Amino acid sequence: MSGLTFREAMDSLSSSQKSRVGVSLYSRYINRPVGRVLAAAAASTGVSPNGVTAVSALCTVVGLVVLVISPVGWVTGLAVAILLVLGFALDSADGQVARLTGRGSLAGEWLDHVVDSGKMVAVHAAVLVAAATQGLLTGAWLLIPLAYMLVAVVLFSGMTIFELLRRTRPHRTDPPRSPSAVRAVGLLPADYGILALAFLLWGASQAFFVVYAALGGLTALITVALLLKWFRVLKGTS
Repeated sequence: MSGLTFREAMDSLSSSQKSRVGVSLYSRYINRPVGRVLAAAAASTGVSPNGVTAVSALCTVVGLVVLVISPVGWVTGLAVAILLVLGFALDSADGQVARLTGRGSLAGEWLDHVVDSGKMVAVHAAVLVAAATQGLLTGAWLLIPLAYMLVAVVLFSGMTIFELLRRTRPHRTDPPRSPSAVRAVGLLPADYGILALAFLLWGASQAFFVVYAALGGLTALITVALLLKWFRVLKGTS
């Protein structure tokens, strides 16, 4: 047990949040606040950061299984969206629990990244399987989930490796920046939470795949822009 009450945990987490710079509006105003509540609940009941990570993975897996085996419909989409949104919020909560309780570890950080990388592949694989088995997409259209999967993996890998290299190489200290509203809006299409909410349209499959393809295309553009930026930054620190 951490010895903290739920209210004490909430107060502590509220005063020690990560920077909002470079964070989308969804993560800033929905995912992190929901994750903070879940983190306070976990910390006050003695759930470990790795335990939170495991529950996050379970929610995601259950959501994707529901997507694949259930008939297309609004109820299925609602269930999938809720489970994926909850899994994403718990993904935010595990790190907050680690910081709050001092129980963070390299093994826990590694586990978190492994789960995240699996999620990037699994969600688009589930869309592909559901679309193929239920006749929602045929022929070359089935390449859409595969292309989206590629973009998601490259974005996640690029971001993770960039942060790792930044830790191991000296770099200049830039003055603190204020959160940009334009950037926060511009990053929305690449936010996993927006993709999770898109499943609310699963009952109208054509509308879902229009939104899904649009999110994939916009995420591809955002990925290219971020990769170029990260390359310039790392080149300047080498």
